[in-house]
Amino acid sequence: MQDLPDVGEMVICKVKKVLNYGVFVELLEYEGDLQGFVHISQVASSWIKNIRNFVKENQVRVGQITRIDTSKNQIDVSFTKISPHKEKEKIDEWRLFKRQQKLIELIAKEKDSDFDTAWDEVAEPLLAKHDTLIQAFERIIIDGEGAAEGIKKEWLPALLDIVKKNISIPRKTVSGYLSLSSFESDGVDTIKKALIDAEKSSGKAEIEISYSGSGKHLIKATAQDYKSAEKELNASSEKAILCMKKNKGNASFERI
Repeated sequence: MQDLPDVGEMVICKVKKVLNYGVFVELLEYEGDLQGFVHISQVASSWIKNIRNFVKENQVRVGQITRIDTSKNQIDVSFTKISPHKEKEKIDEWRLFKRQQKLIELIAKEKDSDFDTAWDEVAEPLLAKHDTLIQAFERIIIDGEGAAEGIKKEWLPALLDIVKKNISIPRKTVSGYLSLSSFESDGVDTIKKALIDAEKSSGKAEIEISYSGSGKHLIKATAQDYKSAEKELNASSEKAILCMKKNKGNASFERI
């Protein structure tokens, strides 16, 4: 017997056919092309003159199951019971799952195995330690093979290859202005030295400095997370300020 949703459940719907009196949708989370129907009164909470102004074929929406009549093989769905926030949250969750599923399929293909085996051998051990597979894959990108603890060795080459090809870490940038000045005879050299000191990174972030005019230098720190970027930005600016003060110069830092 085909699996059915429960009354009250939120479901991902793909609009298949729009009629004057309602909409036929495919329930994407269920196998077997399971379909539901959204009556025109449940398409939008406002008055509808033209239903196509509110819904279009191939559109992905979130609905709530309101009634299931197995004798007539009919599932009634409502769009009006779902807030825009809940709709976005549900669609984002579904797209994340589909992306994770696709990556496991690629791993299975590279290993010349089937999806269920790949899920058991790769996904389940990672999900035991991470909220999502994407989080686990990002950690593998950052920490390497050591972050794949619990994965059998025969799966590691396929896992590492697919992760490397398909996962990128969004990098975060923070910035501020260094104001440097000196009236000493060697002031120019002091400023150059201060900037060289500031550009020395601990390796957890990339430091970029450019002149902005009027004695100000824009300093940017880019890292894999805001915490690391912020820490490196502060450390770099402190190096420059310390160098200037040691050599009787003036320095200050202003965070953007």
